[in-house]
Amino acid sequence: MALSNRDFFMKMNRTLAYGLACLHYLGQNNGGAWNQVGQISKFQGLPPAYCNKVLQALVHAGFVESQKGKGYRLNKELDEISVWELMESFTFNGAPKADRKQISIKLYETLREEVNHWLVGLSVQDIIEMMKEEERHKDVEKKKAPRPTSGGGAAEE
Repeated sequence: MALSNRDFFMKMNRTLAYGLACLHYLGQNNGGAWNQVGQISKFQGLPPAYCNKVLQALVHAGFVESQKGKGYRLNKELDEISVWELMESFTFNGAPKADRKQISIKLYETLREEVNHWLVGLSVQDIIEMMKEEERHKDVEKKKAPRPTSGGGAAEE
């Protein structure tokens, strides 16, 4: 059964999100140490079987290395992995060429051409830093928000 365009892009988004989560975990817990799928999936709240598939794609792309019985660790620093390369590692990875291009493939190729220029210069570490900055911004906004006062004050006219 073929995936619909919507299902394809939803799966792509989920896979990319899981890939980012795995790379983030390995970046935070690497230091040359090996990390087991169970550790990564539990910490990130990912299904272990799918996490393993994502990690295998990251190994195939050369971002991560694996060793049987030891687990996974980064093979490249996060600031050396462009988001474009990451997306490419999950997209049509090893898929056979179709004789006739389906609309989903045409749409993807058009999208890819448009965003490649931007994504090539954006690293996984940049995404992590953007997330941290957004969290800091939210914390500042919470502190600035007026706190509700308890009743009993005089009404303004």
